[in-house]
Amino acid sequence: MFKKPIYILGLGVLLLLTSCYSEYLRLDYRLHHGACRNNENTRVAFIVSKCAYLPAKGIARFPDGGTPKYLLEETTLYIFDRENKEVKKLVDFNDLSELLGCYRSSWKSKLTYTDSLVYYSISPVMEWHWYIKEAETHKDSQRVYNLREKYARPFVFNERKMIPTHTDSSSFVSARQKYREVDFTELNNQLKELPLSDMGLVVKNIYPKSDKDYIKETIFLKNNSSLSRRAVIEQIIAKKSKQKIKGLLREMEEYKNRLEGSEKTEYDIHSEDVYEEIKALL
Repeated sequence: MFKKPIYILGLGVLLLLTSCYSEYLRLDYRLHHGACRNNENTRVAFIVSKCAYLPAKGIARFPDGGTPKYLLEETTLYIFDRENKEVKKLVDFNDLSELLGCYRSSWKSKLTYTDSLVYYSISPVMEWHWYIKEAETHKDSQRVYNLREKYARPFVFNERKMIPTHTDSSSFVSARQKYREVDFTELNNQLKELPLSDMGLVVKNIYPKSDKDYIKETIFLKNNSSLSRRAVIEQIIAKKSKQKIKGLLREMEEYKNRLEGSEKTEYDIHSEDVYEEIKALL
């Protein structure tokens, strides 16, 4: 007698849960402090944390904005070739990313770059015992123990062999004496000039959706992530014909003309960068 209402209630809860995330992908990446250059100042070793997620929406946003659905959480060691403006991935710390997430503030790292060797030490900002204490199952705690053992010793990455290996603490300390600092702001600005795909932020790989859907949400500012809009322009719109690109610019102008009052003013202001970036493709 009471099963049907309960079933309907359960179905309603399920519908709420399956629709509690936005359809608009947000991208983010953060350069870690402590980047360093090689002897010749031609290449830079650096670490970046990057993420892609769907924000919570509707009832899931309360009371504190909600927990997003993460589709990508990675922290990666790269080399940046200053002359050729190219980046090369050396190591993904995927196992540690599962524990720490993609927020730069959770990570502690030290780097040194000498000749073709990149020395690095990686650990959580919080002590390992905190993660062991917070583990909910024996399997979880064992995973933390394994990570602690793996990252207890520093590593060295040989660019010629393209492999990382553990190194002893004395070798790492000796290499750290040759640490050559890189200006954080300067490097960050240089990285911003690179395509987002170089950082592994490819929207259709992360969150498959049609070109049409990605373009519409970008030119009409439905997605308020400026980095996601930039990715769509670089990875999707840039591959369209010049005729198609001109058509998108006309769509933006026509859409703005249909708006009135504050909506028109707001769109005019916030769409300017998108419009100019698309126009620059012609």
